[in-house]
Order: sequence, then structure tokens, then C-alpha cells
Amino acid sequence: MSANEKSKLVSIIVPAYNVEKYIKDCLDSLLKQTYRNIEIIVVDDGSHDRTFDIISELMNKDSRIRGFHQENKGVSAARNLALDKACGDYIQFVDGDDYITADAVEKLVTVLEDNNAEWVNFQYHREDEDGKDLGDYDFTKGYMDLSDEDRKLTFITDVLIEYKVGYEIWDKLYVSRLIKNNNLRFDEKCHMGEDLEFNICYSLLAKSLICIKDRLYNYRIRGGSAMQSMTALSENFDERLLLIQGIEKPIKAFFSEYGEKEFGQIFYKLMLYACKGHSIGEIAATAAASPYRIYFTDHLAKALGMKDIFNRLFPDNLAMIYFRSGYYILTSLNGSIKGKLYFVVYNLYRRLRGREVISEWKPV
Repeated sequence: MSANEKSKLVSIIVPAYNVEKYIKDCLDSLLKQTYRNIEIIVVDDGSHDRTFDIISELMNKDSRIRGFHQENKGVSAARNLALDKACGDYIQFVDGDDYITADAVEKLVTVLEDNNAEWVNFQYHREDEDGKDLGDYDFTKGYMDLSDEDRKLTFITDVLIEYKVGYEIWDKLYVSRLIKNNNLRFDEKCHMGEDLEFNICYSLLAKSLICIKDRLYNYRIRGGSAMQSMTALSENFDERLLLIQGIEKPIKAFFSEYGEKEFGQIFYKLMLYACKGHSIGEIAATAAASPYRIYFTDHLAKALGMKDIFNRLFPDNLAMIYFRSGYYILTSLNGSIKGKLYFVVYNLYRRLRGREVISEWKPV
């Protein structure tokens, strides 16, 4: 790496809330980086413990730490404040209860510069709050061209949504220019899935992504954390719809011909992955009880009206079952007599073939 490249500043954004047990380890791992030209922007989101006291102590020892305190507004608001304060050429995110390897920033900047990329994705290690190994998940590796509409759509539906590069923001390095020039921010209304929403929007801006094999991030999974408590289908369903509302405008603005077909594919696959492990009947009941029922019904009807998208989204042997699943949910919501008669016949057909009725089928 040239001296000019090394001069580029990396802003590391750290949201922190009631993490007095972990914040020192987190910040120490950042201060020990072999890549020295960093600024560490820590936003305490209204902690009730000694989190900000520890941040302040470390600020006095190293001027690269810039600490801010706000009333509790959520992790998205904390990250947005940090983005407003960031001065770096590149942006990296680290949660206040996690930590990274000493060479993480140097490796990421080197990979990004050497490959002329605008985004880097890397592997992470999982452990519990006591440091016990919880096993690792391996993402895809290699260079991804995101330079045109078709490649971006394929990346969103077949790579990003399918968790092949992760939903998280903390296992990636971003180019600050793309974020700031396009005023990209986290959706403060979305409390579960805000990372994925941010990444979908960033993928519309970036022309390339490089995915590396290096495991640079240590992710602590703590009992009682937001990701552990928000597991109910109804919460997943409603939060996913908030995410979709957040991406609808940028998706339709980016793709030609108003992006209706592209948005329909992204909508359907996002909702499907939010409900995995549950039967179609359970999903239909959840949709009926959702405060966003009208929005969901409208976009589900539009997606089903573009039947050809299912052949693109799913393997040939599964395309029709996924289409019929959506049709069943829509029928449950709008009470269509035609739809009900169709499923009387279709369910009879499935039973004669020894299969469960459509309401009992679970997406694979």
C-alpha cells in the first residue's frame, strides 16, 4: 500500500448502550489497530451504567476517540449522529460490545484499494457474553460486479437477502463519499433490519463489492439483546414491512420504468425470508392482524400480478408453489370467492398426492 493510500482516514462508528462490561475491550481493540489513521466516533445512547464514564476516560488518553452522549433514541439514531460527525474517507461500524482483530482496518483498506472496490465484506466469529465459541458462519468470497441494474437486482435478491454476505453493517467497509453525497442514513423507525435496509440502499450506489476470507470481527451474542428478544413472527413481519417501506422510494427511483417489477421481486423475497420456518397459514394470519395489512395486501397483489418474476426468483420446481402460497395469503386477506374455490380444488389435489394442504406448507 502506498503512503498516499495510508493517509486516508477511516471513521469507525461505535454505538453504545449499557455496555460497561464490554466497551473498554471494544475501544482497546480499535486503538490497537496497525492502521493508525483512524477516528473513533462513539455515541452513548443514553446508557444508565458507566458506559459513558469509560468512554470519557479513554477519550482523555487518546485524541482519536470522539465521544458523544444523547438521550436514548435507539441504535439507528446513534449511528446517524456519528455519520454526521464522521470525517473519514471510509466508514466502518463496530458495536460497543464487540471487538475486532488488530489488523482489521489495515486489511480492509488494502483490499478495497487494491481491487478498486467500493465495498468490502469479511467474515466474523461468534461467541457468547462469556467468550465461549458459538461457531462461525462462512460468507461467499470473491469479487462482485454491481455496475448495472441487472447485477444489482441479482445481488439484492439472490445474495444479500439470502444472507450470503450477511445483513449486518459491522462486517463491511464503506466508502464515505457514497454515503454522504447521497445522504444515506439509517431508518430510525426500523428497529430490526435497519442494517439490511442500509445495505440494500448502499448496494444501489456501489459499483463493486469484494468479499474476503479473513475473519476480522468478534460478535458477542448476549442474552436479552434486541436480536435475541425480537423473534416472534408478528414482530418480524411488521419490522420487515417497515424496512420495505424504507427502501421502496430509492428502489423505484433507481431502476428504469419506475422499478415496479424489481421492487415486486425484492418485496416478495424479503417477506418470504422474514417468515421462514412458519407455515403459509401462520403467515396469512399474521398478515391479517398486522397494522400494515393494507400496505402488504396492495404490494402482494402487485407482485402476484407479475407472475413471471417467480421463475426468476425461485428454481423451476418451486416457482409455482411460491406463487400459490402468495395467492393463498392474498385470498385469506381479501376473501376472494374465486380464490377460495381454487384452493378447495388445489388442496384436494395435494391430499390425493399425499402432500399437506397449502396452509400447512412451510417455505424451504
